Formats: sequence, C-alpha cells, structure tokens
Amino acid sequence: MDYKAKYLGENVFEPLTSEDFKKSLKLGIGDFVELITWKERNVYFHRKYFALLNTTIYFLPEDEQFDRLRNIDYLRKEIMLLIGEVDIHVSFDGEMHMIPKSISFKSMDESKFQQIYSLSVNAILKTYLKNISIQNFEKYLLSFI
Repeated sequence: MDYKAKYLGENVFEPLTSEDFKKSLKLGIGDFVELITWKERNVYFHRKYFALLNTTIYFLPEDEQFDRLRNIDYLRKEIMLLIGEVDIHVSFDGEMHMIPKSISFKSMDESKFQQIYSLSVNAILKTYLKNISIQNFEKYLLSFI
C-alpha cells in the first residue's frame, strides 16, 4: 500500500489526500510502515529553471543547427549532458551511454538544484548565447516566471 503523509511533529502524520486518508484507516496496530522522506524543494526555483529554458529558446539564433534545441525537453537534456550531470548506462554489448539526470523534486535536494541552475546558466551563455550578457539574460528570464 502506497500512503503519503506530511509530518506534523511529535510522531504525528497527516494524510496528503482523501485517498491517503482512506488507506491510513486500513492500518492496524502492529502493522509495519516503511517511511521514505524528502524535503520539498522550492517550487519557485523549479519554475525559474523552466523559465531559464524558455528564455534560452527565445534567444537562440535563427539558425538551422539550433532547431532541435527549441524543444524544451531536448534542451534540458542537452544542458544536463553539457554540464556533466549524467548517469552512465552500459548496454548488454558493453557500449556506454550517458543519460541526463532528472531534475525531479525527489531526485535532488535544494542545494544540488541550485548548483545545477548555476552551471546551466553558465553553460547556456558560453555555448548557445555567446552574445548575451548575464544581466540581460537574467532580466528577461524574470518575464517568463
């Protein structure tokens, strides 16, 4: 049974949804519960990362070589590869493949996400948007949030 709850302190948990509440009623004394914990990351900062991607797409030069980067998911993966945030997968035949890491809330904490954001900005400006200052880029980025 998958059951999600928010910790309120002093060993008190509050079910997140009505479905979670129904599941909690099925728990009996002596039942075992597995806890997986994480701290919620700042949603605003997560939105700022996607604003970063949208701003990058907006400023990309009108050149055919940049066409694939106009897809936000493709761009996110390319940036993760560019900054080295990858997992290595070795296929059955021994070939190594780099897989971009996820930026989901559960996959990394706030400090790691801030590091990813900073590295992403630097990589974007050095690789794709060489003629744009960081000040202009950041100023325009705020309009996407």
